[in-house]
Amino acid sequence: MMNRTLFRSLQMILVLLFSCTNREIIEPSVIPESNNYLHISHTRTNYNPYMDSIVERIDFSKFDMLWLGGDLTHLTSIDNPTISHVDSVFDIGNINTLWSLGNHDYSDLDRIQDYTNRPPFYSFYNNGITFIVLDTQDSLSNIIGLQKDFLEGIVDTIEKSSHLIILHHKLIWMYGNTELEPQIKSISNGGFGDCFYCLNPNNFYSDIYPKLLEVKQKGIEVLCIGGDIGFQVKEFEYITSDGIYFLASGISSGTIDNKALLFHHDITNKLLTWEYKMVRDL
Repeated sequence: MMNRTLFRSLQMILVLLFSCTNREIIEPSVIPESNNYLHISHTRTNYNPYMDSIVERIDFSKFDMLWLGGDLTHLTSIDNPTISHVDSVFDIGNINTLWSLGNHDYSDLDRIQDYTNRPPFYSFYNNGITFIVLDTQDSLSNIIGLQKDFLEGIVDTIEKSSHLIILHHKLIWMYGNTELEPQIKSISNGGFGDCFYCLNPNNFYSDIYPKLLEVKQKGIEVLCIGGDIGFQVKEFEYITSDGIYFLASGISSGTIDNKALLFHHDITNKLLTWEYKMVRDL
């Protein structure tokens, strides 16, 4: 029997090869006029398998898509009871639930894949939006190797989408930005450094941002959405001089001012708008 490590390696190769084709598929014959999407992150407490109590009571099925920014529980994939509890809340196996892994999720990637049927990084297309879900834990905030090749394969072929959304955990666009880097300590949950949970020195501006800029120059809106906030701030928004958006949302369990990021997608007119909503009001 093929061992799981070899299987995952072969799967990564298949994902890479598939990324070289245009992922913009034909839409179904009946398309809704609008959809609502929710981005929520850092829902963990310090005790498995529990998440923030308000989060656990939300009916997430009322959103057309759910985007999870990572750090869902203290050790999300450490055992089946914990990840099963997470699945009961977020329905992580649903094709419309996208999950960018954080450091607290990373104990067992095989167990995560058993529940999600997806590798740690992947792409998805829905109603004119192309999504790329990145794994910022894989190489300490760097997007390199197969993951870099995968991303480039998608962005090089994207043409018909109205938006490209990059979902990730660490705020990799803060490092190397003269305006944002000094704010890391006051924004990011993970401080600047070389540890596994840190916001590490990385290759976002040397290798990733130029590819996103090529997409933007095609007339496609580009949003990068991170999930490693909540301790210092509950919301973050920044737009570069090139018109690329950097957003983040995350909570701190048990505090009263927690927020999530709610998107409204006007599919007919290809418009995407967003606002931060109090978690207790979802």
